[in-house]
Amino acid sequence: MTLEAEIEKAARQVSTDAFSLTIGEVINLYRDGDIKINPDFQRLFRWDTERKSRLIESILVRIPLPPIFVFELGNSKWEVIDGLQRLSTILEFVGELKNPDTGDLEPPAPLIGTQCLKSLRGAFWSEELLELQRGKDQARIDKGDPTFVDNRNSYFVLESDIQRAIKRTKIGVQLLEKKSDPKSKYDLFQRLNSGGLAANDQELRNCALVMVSPEFFNKMKKFADGEMFSKMIPLGPTSIRKSNHLENLCKIMAFAFRDYSVGSDIEEFVTNAMVNIASNPSEFDEIFEKLDDALNLLTNACGQGALRPFRNGDFAGRIGRTSIEIILVGVIRCLHNIRSKQDPEGFVKGQIIAFWESEESKKYTAAGVAGTDRVQYTIPRGVEIFSK
Repeated sequence: MTLEAEIEKAARQVSTDAFSLTIGEVINLYRDGDIKINPDFQRLFRWDTERKSRLIESILVRIPLPPIFVFELGNSKWEVIDGLQRLSTILEFVGELKNPDTGDLEPPAPLIGTQCLKSLRGAFWSEELLELQRGKDQARIDKGDPTFVDNRNSYFVLESDIQRAIKRTKIGVQLLEKKSDPKSKYDLFQRLNSGGLAANDQELRNCALVMVSPEFFNKMKKFADGEMFSKMIPLGPTSIRKSNHLENLCKIMAFAFRDYSVGSDIEEFVTNAMVNIASNPSEFDEIFEKLDDALNLLTNACGQGALRPFRNGDFAGRIGRTSIEIILVGVIRCLHNIRSKQDPEGFVKGQIIAFWESEESKKYTAAGVAGTDRVQYTIPRGVEIFSK
């Protein structure tokens, strides 16, 4: 197929429209339920007060806002693909943003002063929102919170003419129409956010999976948060906040249940593999059963340190990508063969120890080896070890 033909084919899959709305119109659409913010996105991405204040500053000093991208749902309502933070900040500031878990309105924190607008410090949209903050502040004072700084004297409500200026500010809307290929929704999200958004690959992958199948994402998150997986690959609170546990699980699933094409970008492969898996609900039960079986098998064979290097008669040390790819992925891919053995646990333990005691283990764990170079050897080697 020629480049021109590929362009024409791809373009037919996407139908878009572009127009402008005032912020007041956008607020009304959200209030009426005509603009949807995916609650999982709302939980995943949160700006701090400084960034929120800078956005309000930008609106007030008339700096043009980047457009928001929305996808037209079957009922003609819109789902936000890009612009979540900007839209959420505006909605929260005016007291219209709904909590993703309770449905209650999210009370905004007081704004802080910015480079251009130092007098923005303490601004609120309404007297009601201001009083809610005063109540929260008083509660902290009553509890004797030593970290609390009393800024109540700086609080004020924006003048009505400033509020009108905000509501009349226009924001561009890029609409991905419902006749577009549904896959284009998360393709567009990935392309828009892989550059400037302060999010890592897994956070963006989470959003893509939520778009494809909230059911699958919830199953995956429940498994990653579960005791068995958490103890096999333990992580600290900071790593979990960065979705590193979900990243580990996604890479395990991608390499265990989809074939890697040598030389492909790993992050792109994992995202595409996970989107493919999430698009096939008939596979869900079997996949999670195999994951559970593999973890049980490894735990029974070697204990919760089964993925740690075997040195001086014990499983100890850091869990690396190599042990995950060779041992865990290898076991998952060879479950049928392993379970056919007279002593599955003994077979697994023996193969793992033999690997770590071999000279080849040093080659796979050497520093400075690129991921694309490593996985073309680790994945096949794991299958070879556990298919004997």
